[in-house]
Amino acid sequence: MSATDGKDRGRATMIPMRYRALTIYAALQALMQFEWLRFAPITTEIASQYGVSPSAIGNLSLVFPLLFIPLALPAGLLLDRVPVRTSLRISAVGMALAALLRILGPSYGFLLAGQVMFSVLQPLVMALVARLAAVWFAEDERLRATEISSMAIFAGLGLAFVLVPVIGFRTLWLDVAVLGALAVSTLLWVPADPREAAATPGPRPSWRSGMLAMLRAPAFLVVTAYFFLANGYFNAISTWLESILHRHGIDPQTAGIVALCMLISGIVCMALIERVSSWLSLRMLMLIAALGSIGVTVVLFTSSSPVVLGLAGILLGATLLAPLPLLIQVVAKSAGEEHAGTAASLFFLMGNAGAAAFIAAFEPIADAGQWTLGCCLLIAMLVVQGVLAAIGGPRQRWPA
Repeated sequence: MSATDGKDRGRATMIPMRYRALTIYAALQALMQFEWLRFAPITTEIASQYGVSPSAIGNLSLVFPLLFIPLALPAGLLLDRVPVRTSLRISAVGMALAALLRILGPSYGFLLAGQVMFSVLQPLVMALVARLAAVWFAEDERLRATEISSMAIFAGLGLAFVLVPVIGFRTLWLDVAVLGALAVSTLLWVPADPREAAATPGPRPSWRSGMLAMLRAPAFLVVTAYFFLANGYFNAISTWLESILHRHGIDPQTAGIVALCMLISGIVCMALIERVSSWLSLRMLMLIAALGSIGVTVVLFTSSSPVVLGLAGILLGATLLAPLPLLIQVVAKSAGEEHAGTAASLFFLMGNAGAAAFIAAFEPIADAGQWTLGCCLLIAMLVVQGVLAAIGGPRQRWPA
């Protein structure tokens, strides 16, 4: 057998292995989002069953963003210092144990303890996408890998709202079974990182020098600031959509359909973003997303037509959610492979900070019903996004 044949055969056997790792990771990513909202759609039922207040059930979801911010950087440092396979195993086994903890006892304390354990692992799971793409995939495939994992995020969110009301809380054992199977798969089916054996000797670049390099990179600063605003907008709209539409006589079921249209559209458009990014630069896509969302925002705050609102949700998913894989890749590339985990952690940290800031800012507006003011604030924020994109958005394109 010639050297070329051996190389081709090795390449052929690597294809299923890297996509096997990606599939397991995407499943963990989706299930992490599902577990985040595991109790939100059935708050009243859970509160009655465990004899606690609805706000106590809300805390089961609230611990995720609260713990994400302080744990994001430590998670990024860990990701940059251990193999991807190790990170996958820590995530999968930890999530299975968190699910098991929730069913060990009948009290609310076990539910809360399990959710806290999930939330501790969330920063690790979220940011692993950058390291997995950099280590397991060639440069021309990294965007595709990031697309798949990004689609999994929103698939998990949608699955929670669709599936949880149907299966209820008495199927928590099923979560244990699914996550347990994924944990076993990381132990049996995920091989060593392809570059682990070929790692070059010598000292690793220091964390401090990597952080300084990231903070000096204009693309990194612009993209993270843009995501701070974009994720803040997304969470503000998602949190208060029912209240916004209720003013015009839209029932909660229709509001839920509008939100689902947004998620489905975002997932579908993420699958197409690689092709679109081959002929439109990221700067142009960011600018289109910001300015296009202004018109959608006006529609959401003024229309009473379910059809028009559904179309608005579809358009918002396309503009707001679809560019996410491109943003992650820019952030990871600006940091380099050695610091990709830290860069992705900072990126998602800024997104969570934006979500917390915008939700807090909109609480008094929602309580007072001052939705005209809310609409103006969101539009102003989208204008700032557009300015960021126009001034400093990366001109990068991805070859088809």
